[in-house]
Amino acid sequence: MLRIIALAVLAITLPAMPPPFKDYKGEKITLPKPEFKGLSLEEALRKRRSVREYTAKPLTLKALSQLLFSAQGVTGNVSGTLLRTAPSAGALYPCEVYIIVNNVKGLKKGIYHYSVRDHSIVLMKEGDFRKEAMNASLGQEAVGDAGAVFVLSAAFDRTRSKYGDRGMRYIYMEAGHINQNISLQAASLGLGSVVIGAFVDDDMNALVMVDGKKEAVIVIQAVGTM
Repeated sequence: MLRIIALAVLAITLPAMPPPFKDYKGEKITLPKPEFKGLSLEEALRKRRSVREYTAKPLTLKALSQLLFSAQGVTGNVSGTLLRTAPSAGALYPCEVYIIVNNVKGLKKGIYHYSVRDHSIVLMKEGDFRKEAMNASLGQEAVGDAGAVFVLSAAFDRTRSKYGDRGMRYIYMEAGHINQNISLQAASLGLGSVVIGAFVDDDMNALVMVDGKKEAVIVIQAVGTM
């Protein structure tokens, strides 16, 4: 009886499940199909390093596509749930990926959102946001020099709706999986990357237009040419 009461109390306190995907209106760019070739896993692990200095050579759209696929690309469909490249507690996938495009060949500078379901990106805000992104990240030059900055946010209640506050731990674990995927993909492409946790929360949230409460930026990652 006590167990039934405890479960009932937990169910009452759990937040409602928000939508599993976010959709933005704006210019949509279909990305090149990802390729499944490159360095061996062992070689990519050996070459992975935190790189903070990049050349002025732009990233290619093909490289951006591969990086986004490594972050959250769809790898299967089980009973309508789109499985992805990074593991997620309960297959709830709380993380959203935004991209600050500084220097990608063929793409306008601006802030984009990655649409998982059709492997595309949507332009949210056009413009050069290098200064704002650097200021938000405490002046770190890698953020301004990178071809692209991957901004990972979490819609917390996607996971908390099932796991309660314990779900917060799972969300941060998942973000780490995504960052490592991007790091290894960058190494395989001969690119440099660095994971960054030092930034002003309110400023970074405002940059990608999330409220900082129901959804907030939890980590960013710069990627550029070497």
